[in-house]
Amino acid sequence: AVVSTQSGHYGRDPILGTHTTTGTFYYDYANRRYRIDRENGRYDRYCGLNGAKFLHDTPCTQMVLDGVRYLVYPDVKECCRCCTAEHGCGILKPTWLSGAKYLGLKNYTDPTNQNIYTAHSWDQAGLQSNIYMETADTDRKMLQIDQQPNDIQNYHPESLILDVTDPSVFELPEWCDPSTKCSVVSTCRAVG
Repeated sequence: AVVSTQSGHYGRDPILGTHTTTGTFYYDYANRRYRIDRENGRYDRYCGLNGAKFLHDTPCTQMVLDGVRYLVYPDVKECCRCCTAEHGCGILKPTWLSGAKYLGLKNYTDPTNQNIYTAHSWDQAGLQSNIYMETADTDRKMLQIDQQPNDIQNYHPESLILDVTDPSVFELPEWCDPSTKCSVVSTCRAVG
């Protein structure tokens, strides 16, 4: 399992503008689960586009457990079942860059602390271009995923932890009913 803090720009929109937030990314492929905590999920394509959530700044967690993506809003004690792995909402496979176009070595500047890294860069086509960057050293730590045109996630390599010691990190809160579906007006319902 891997833990890394992140900051990102998302919601780059000519009307809504550019918005940023911070968060933490937990990844445990061996057990097919991950979690993304965002300080503010309002402009995220899943968390924000879920009923009236786009009207309010609120923390949001996306969790994939047993092939199901859930959205959890801890401050308002709400959660919903978003979509399943069969509809593209599962955990990102470690091999997701297979067949990606290698873009070469580039300099990457961490926007938080201005550290400069030499980075490998790839473009993996999906619903959009997904530009992935990782350190060029032997540790190969994730630096950035740019889901073009409107979602950049920057990862801070110094925050990388290779083990999640708290098992509750991958548990839905006790107040969450996993059978509650997300809003009819949501990205979740659009993808399945």
